[in-house]
Formats: sequence, structure tokens, C-alpha cells
Amino acid sequence: MKKHRIIFAAILGLLVITGVSCRYPQPVFSLHKPEYRIVGAWQVTHTYLNGTEIDSTNRDLVYETGYRANIPGTYYYIYADYVMQVMATYNGEIRYSSAGSWYFQNDFKDLVLQFSILGKRYNYVAAIQKLSRKELIYKYDDEQGNHWELHMNSRSS
Repeated sequence: MKKHRIIFAAILGLLVITGVSCRYPQPVFSLHKPEYRIVGAWQVTHTYLNGTEIDSTNRDLVYETGYRANIPGTYYYIYADYVMQVMATYNGEIRYSSAGSWYFQNDFKDLVLQFSILGKRYNYVAAIQKLSRKELIYKYDDEQGNHWELHMNSRSS
């Protein structure tokens, strides 16, 4: 009987470890639901435009598209009540988005973001590649046919 308890405990432990360490979509045994994991402050750390990484040497590619909220260093503040705010810098000044919202669709596989900042209206559905309490990666295509991939790290404690 004791041997069965040890085997059961080992299997249960493996299932918990597997569930916690799995990548998105949400594992069956996740400790936190996607709504909990996404809430917080996120900073864009890497941006890819049509497969090219955007950094300080080629930011003009982003400026040409008008998608300034996708530049590394931009902050996305995502709140539990499906409200969000974006903070970006423009000509050395900090700018905040006007009313913004977010929500999941397609069984938490897609993230819908809607906001306006610096005269540009953002309204897109992004395919989530990874969502943990510390990292968010998603991809989407804009109206001009550009393919974006954003990597964000959590700045919440």
C-alpha cells in the first residue's frame, strides 16, 4: 500500500510540474488562468516586423508604418476589468493611449487589443505564442499586410 502512495505522489508531482512549465495554450493543470497571467505591466522587449528585428538602428521602419506602440520600450498596462493603457515615447515625450480594451477569444488562443495612441488607432487580433506571468509573445498582421511579432516581459512584481 505504501508503494502505491509513493507512485501516486510521483505521478501527481510530474503532472503538476508539466502543467506549470508548459507553454501556451493553457495547460490543463495550470495554476493560474490566462486572465490572471496577463494582468499587469508589460514592456515590449523585442519587435519583429516582417521577420526583421527592430532596434535603435532601424526604428524608421516602424515609424513609416505608423505603429509606434510596437517599438521596444513601450509599456502596455493591462487591467483585470478588460481595460488597458499604452505608454510610448515620442520626440522625447511620454504619451499615453486614450481608452483601450483587451479580451481573449478562441479559447484563450487569441488576444484582441483596441486602443489609440499618437493619432493611430490599433484594433487587431493577435495569436498568442506564449503567455506566462513573466513573458508574453504574440503575432498579428496589420491592415497594410505587415506581420508583427511582439515579445514582452512583465514589469509587475
